[in-house]
Amino acid sequence: MLTYLTPSQPFSYEIPKIKRSKFIWYLFPITPWATHPQDQIQSLLEKHRKTYFDATHHCYAYRIWTSVNQDLFWNTYINPQYTKANDDGEPTNTAGKPILSVLEGAQLHNVLLIVTRYFGGTLLGVGGLIQAYTETAKQTIANAPLINAEITKTLEITYAYDKTAQISHLISKYQAKILAEERGEQVKQTLEVNYDFYEKITQEISLI
Repeated sequence: MLTYLTPSQPFSYEIPKIKRSKFIWYLFPITPWATHPQDQIQSLLEKHRKTYFDATHHCYAYRIWTSVNQDLFWNTYINPQYTKANDDGEPTNTAGKPILSVLEGAQLHNVLLIVTRYFGGTLLGVGGLIQAYTETAKQTIANAPLINAEITKTLEITYAYDKTAQISHLISKYQAKILAEERGEQVKQTLEVNYDFYEKITQEISLI
């Protein structure tokens, strides 16, 4: 069954101060397959900035819209279609890029990670900033509630009523979900099925 790792719910995490600077991390799951996931991210960022208006920086990174690919040997792998990192006023590549690198290393998908920093008066330097953002991102993910979410496809089927038992068996066998159903002269259903099972259930339904 094909899955990806993502937060089960929004999560915040605060580490001990680093040279009097306060770092608070906020991890958000992003709705998969949303029509405009960037709008969802922008809304979260705007709300976050208003809530913590007195902070010095709101650096962030995200990985969204997971896509499925296969190599020449039919091995399946997943990648985000969109990624972004933002330093929000910190020196270039000292905050957003390290955050994104940690998300990549943890193989998290459909996720936004924001770090809010309250400057404590002591400069950390380029190396110090990269280390601070990298290590605290790792701590956040290590403590966050994560789940394996399914990568799915939808399938529309139409069948006669006397095939109901056979279709129900396949739906159960491949752990598909019925998203919509219409009953007229025949039964019309929209199914959601794990990506790994899509070809198999499609083939078996065609044989009924």
